[in-house]
Amino acid sequence: MWATKRSTMRTRSTVLVAILATGASIQAQYSGIGIKGGIQASTAHAILIRTGPIPGATAGVYVPWGIAPKIEVQPEVLVSTLGTKWTEPDGDSYTERSLYLQVPVTFKYFLTNGFNLAAGFQFGKPMAAQVTGREGTRDVLERYENLDMGFVGGAGMGFQHGLDLSLRLYSANTRFHGDDDALFAKNRSIQLMVGYRFVQFRRSYTRRRD
Repeated sequence: MWATKRSTMRTRSTVLVAILATGASIQAQYSGIGIKGGIQASTAHAILIRTGPIPGATAGVYVPWGIAPKIEVQPEVLVSTLGTKWTEPDGDSYTERSLYLQVPVTFKYFLTNGFNLAAGFQFGKPMAAQVTGREGTRDVLERYENLDMGFVGGAGMGFQHGLDLSLRLYSANTRFHGDDDALFAKNRSIQLMVGYRFVQFRRSYTRRRD
C-alpha cells in the first residue's frame, strides 16, 4: 500500500516538474525585435496663445530586452508626425505640422504577467515642418531646434506570442522653435500603439506567461 502511494506521489511530482519546466521554457521567450505603429494626437504647450490637438501617426522598430525579473529596457526608433493648431487672440488660426525622427528609451516594470508601466526619456530630430493658414502652406523647418527632448511614460500589455499594446504620453522639456522668445512652445503627444515582435530571444530569468 505504502509502495503504491509512494509510486503515485512520485508520478505526480514528475508530471508537476515537467509542467513547470515547460511553463518556464515558454515564459522565457519574450525579449526580441519588433515593429510597431499607431495613431497619436499632438499639440503644444505654450504661453500667450491658444493651442489645440491635431491627429497624427507614428511607426518604427523597437527592441524590448529583459534585464531583470519583471524589468525590461526598450529602445525604439520611430518616425512621428507632431504639430498643433494655433489660435491667436484676434481669432486667427493656423495649423503647424512637423515630422520627427524619435528615439525613446523606456524602462518597463511588469505588475502582472503582461501588464506593465513604462517610463523613460525621448530624443527627437525634426525632419520637416510646415505651417498652413489663410495664406497657404509654407516651410518653417529653419525655425526648429535641432534636438527635441522630454519625458515619456504610460502603460502597456505584452503577450507571449509577440503582440504588444501601449498607451503613452510624451512631454518635451525643450522648446521646438529656436527663435521663439515669447511662446516657449513645447511638444506634447499621446500615442496608442500596436507592436509585434517578429524575432524573440530566450531570457532565462524572465518568468511571464500570457
